[in-house]
Amino acid sequence: MKIYQFPTFRIENQLFHTPGAGYDGGLTSGGAQFITPEPGGFGVLEMQPAIIDTEWDAPLASWIMSKISGQVFRARLAPSPQVAYSRKRGMLALPWDNGETWSNQENWDGDFTAVYTAPALRGSLVVEFDLTGVGQIVSPGHVIGHDYDCYLVDEVIYSGDIAAATVTTPLCRDIAPGDNCYLRPWFTGRISNGADIRSAYNSLGHVKPGNIILQQAIV
Repeated sequence: MKIYQFPTFRIENQLFHTPGAGYDGGLTSGGAQFITPEPGGFGVLEMQPAIIDTEWDAPLASWIMSKISGQVFRARLAPSPQVAYSRKRGMLALPWDNGETWSNQENWDGDFTAVYTAPALRGSLVVEFDLTGVGQIVSPGHVIGHDYDCYLVDEVIYSGDIAAATVTTPLCRDIAPGDNCYLRPWFTGRISNGADIRSAYNSLGHVKPGNIILQQAIV
C-alpha cells in the first residue's frame, strides 16, 4: 500500500480527538455518512490550512483534493496546545540569526523526543516514557506518538521525570523499551470529507481549503 506524506501547509486550526467506538466518515466524494463500531474507537485529525498562495509553483492543494478515494497519508501535527513541546520551542531552540542571507530570525524546530522505558503490547492503554531533559511537561489533553501513530493522553502519573500515561486509542502496535516517544507525533489516516475540501478550489492560485478531516488508518 502506498502511503503519501501530507504536505506541510501552514495550519490555522488543528485538533486530534478520539470520538469513540462509532464515528462519521465519508465513503465517497459525495460525502456519504456511516457509523462503524470499532473496539477502542478511532483517532481523528482535523486541520484547517491557512491560505495557500504557492499553488502556481507547487499545486499541492489540488493534489490533495484529488486524493480522496481512500489514499493513506502520514501527517505530522503542527505545533499547538495539544503538542506539549510547543511551549518549550522558543526557549530551547536555536535561532536562525547567524547573518546569512537565509536568516529569518525564526527558531529551528527544536522538537523533543522522549524514550519509552517499559514494554507495552498492542491494544494496551498504558505506556511509560522518560522526559529527562524537559521535565514533567506532558499532561492530560496532550498527544504523544509511537512510530506513525498518535494517541491522546487521558491520565498521567509521574515518578521523577518518568511518566506513566493512560492513552486513547489503544496501541496500534507493540512498544519496546528504547522506542521513540514523539511529543510532536505523526498521524496516519485517510481523508473522509473530500467534497468539502474540493469546493474551495479556484484557478487564481490563492486557495483556502475547507476543514480537512483525516480518519485513522491502521497499516
